[in-house]
Amino acid sequence: MPYAAHLIDWLAVFALLAALIAAAISDGITYLIPNRYAAVIAIAFAVYAAGKPLALWLHGFEAAALLLAVGVLLFDRGILGGGDVKLMTAIALWTGFDALPLMLVVTGFAGGALALAHLSPLHRLMPARPGTAPGGNDLRSRLRRPIPFGVAIALGGVCIALTRFTVA
Repeated sequence: MPYAAHLIDWLAVFALLAALIAAAISDGITYLIPNRYAAVIAIAFAVYAAGKPLALWLHGFEAAALLLAVGVLLFDRGILGGGDVKLMTAIALWTGFDALPLMLVVTGFAGGALALAHLSPLHRLMPARPGTAPGGNDLRSRLRRPIPFGVAIALGGVCIALTRFTVA
């Protein structure tokens, strides 16, 4: 029986990783994160947490509620997109409060690196947002362009998934 439980845990973590990679690719190319990726992450958490202590569920839901509340405020101010908020909330289910700082720090550093790359000459290597005409190449116009932060959020989620491999 323990073998089957570990196999289910590994499959849930694999589904988490697959959804994170797909969300990062989607956001990097189309600047959109479809709802299905956040849904897969949430369902994978339910599969992973099944049969585990209630504290795992509660801490996951509490962390997700906190990030959802903060994310809604950031979305309202135009700082984050809706897909970014949903992706962060779904990942927070997996983090609880134990690993939430890890996810936020990795996401912050990756987002900062992404923003710096966007402002540097490397921005030419990044895909343009679909449906937009290429703007000016000066710094002011680049500051107004959106950045696919879902890539950074997914990287934070990958770190969380890797910690679950050692626990599982």
